[in-house]
Amino acid sequence: MKSLYFKILSKTQCGYINPQKDRIYMIGVKTDNVKILVGEESRIIRDFVDIFTSYDPDRIIGFKQDYDDFPFLEERAKKYGISLDLGRDGSPIKSSGKYFRGLILKETKIEGRENIDLFAIAWRDFPRLPTKEIDELAGALEIKGCRVIPQFRIAEKKDKELVEYLENYLEILEKITDSIIPFEESISEICEVPLDRQIRMTVGELIDTIVVREMKKRGIKEMRIGGKGKYEGGYVWLKAPGVYENVVYLDFQSMYPSIIKVWNISPETVDMGDGEWVEIEGVKHRVNKEKRGVIPQLVDNFLKERLSIKEKLKKKYSKKMDAQQKALKVMANAMYGYMGWSGATYYNRNAAELIAALARYYIKGVHRLIEEMGGNVIYVDTDGIQFTGGDWDDIMERINSEFPLNIELERIVDRAAYWTKKKYAHLFQDKVVAVGIEYVRRDYPPLIKEAQRKIVESLLREDVEEARRIRSEYRKKLKNGEFNVEEIAVVEQLTKKPEEYEKATKASVVAKILKEKYGVDVHRGTYLYIAIVKGSGGPTFRARPIEMVSPKDIDISYYLKMYDDTINRTFEIFNVSPVKQWF
Repeated sequence: MKSLYFKILSKTQCGYINPQKDRIYMIGVKTDNVKILVGEESRIIRDFVDIFTSYDPDRIIGFKQDYDDFPFLEERAKKYGISLDLGRDGSPIKSSGKYFRGLILKETKIEGRENIDLFAIAWRDFPRLPTKEIDELAGALEIKGCRVIPQFRIAEKKDKELVEYLENYLEILEKITDSIIPFEESISEICEVPLDRQIRMTVGELIDTIVVREMKKRGIKEMRIGGKGKYEGGYVWLKAPGVYENVVYLDFQSMYPSIIKVWNISPETVDMGDGEWVEIEGVKHRVNKEKRGVIPQLVDNFLKERLSIKEKLKKKYSKKMDAQQKALKVMANAMYGYMGWSGATYYNRNAAELIAALARYYIKGVHRLIEEMGGNVIYVDTDGIQFTGGDWDDIMERINSEFPLNIELERIVDRAAYWTKKKYAHLFQDKVVAVGIEYVRRDYPPLIKEAQRKIVESLLREDVEEARRIRSEYRKKLKNGEFNVEEIAVVEQLTKKPEEYEKATKASVVAKILKEKYGVDVHRGTYLYIAIVKGSGGPTFRARPIEMVSPKDIDISYYLKMYDDTINRTFEIFNVSPVKQWF
């Protein structure tokens, strides 16, 4: 399969391209080799079209090409009367889009070719990435060397640096593709949906294609059971904030498919007028166990196939087979969420509520069993249970034999820190994994996040003096204004049109400024990079696009308070002071 990777650069006044005003400055293209197109704009576009049509790719791969590159290319080509007839049948490219998770996800269709926008994959399959940008995706896949130049900085760069940047960008695109596409191809095979369509679908939509197909085979009509009311979700518990050593983390994700199988929970088996009453955790529903439900059957098929593949992997490793078993696990785990998803063709809120109640019941039972076997449970949530002490091997064996579940070992942690529920960090195999703390969120500046990340790593490694040194170093940088504006940017998403906000937010204020100063229409769902400047009024009204400010404009006191609050909270649970005490 032939793949073409590409990226377009433009020198703009701000961090957003205006296709009517801004011109294409460079295009990087990778086929069998790398070409950097630069010069007169119409020549660049014609050369790109020539390379594209002569190479005749099966796949076009980029990052945000649906959102940025293709709309920009279309508008600029139109100016010169150049047709973008890139389809295999000579047809022009076509654009469409849909609203998903607060963002308008666009799609460019190219007849006879797969247009793979890696951003769509980042958005759906990596929900914990703060902004879903390419450097975050590369980091999540442990791909090193990804460099990102902010759009508003491109105008400052010389051609040599931009050429090197494009070459690196294309290399990273290829590495991400090699890492992630086998998994996505496996999902496509399971769902029987073409890859370019599959990556732009929600997980619910993917499950729906499978469920609808199987339900129709049985002649079961569409349904909506239980209304739209909320139901109690997962059980979350933290013994006490603090630092713990030798923590065992057992994964609950495979518990939900087990519950579905054992209790025969499916849209057509719960509260359909017959069956046995099941009452648990304050929830009561009727379940028909006489005939195997569609979803329990699908889950069983997925898990059996996964087990078969894992046995083959023990004999000989295959990247494709490994991707297949991971995809089967993901699809089996997603079945629970499907039944309570409002967009499901076979929606049954009561079935989802019953699964959640059974999960709470079993999780509490596992909690008690671990304590009975000498373990000390530290933390519990819907993802898993974390504990110290006891023989974890015996504990796992007892859990899986006494409960109708399949619990797996996630990891054994050398040292773990817990601040609050859903906010912790683990040190294991000489790396740190964090959940919920500031440095994995988008609403804190990179400078503060970087300082906190290094401090957490040092404290987990019991190097208090290094943590204090880092705290002082970064505070001094901030206090003295020794930073680039992008290092203190907070990221906020525009969730609706600026004029629709009844109460101003930082994002709405910045969106209006971008429109007034640069003529840029910021669409809902866009992430805006914001700095807080000196002046009167609250921080919201002093929010500015980072491209409009310099370090001397920044309200240092605002950021110092944010820094001190964040870092002091970080040190607190380690029971050490952020500064050395001399008495």
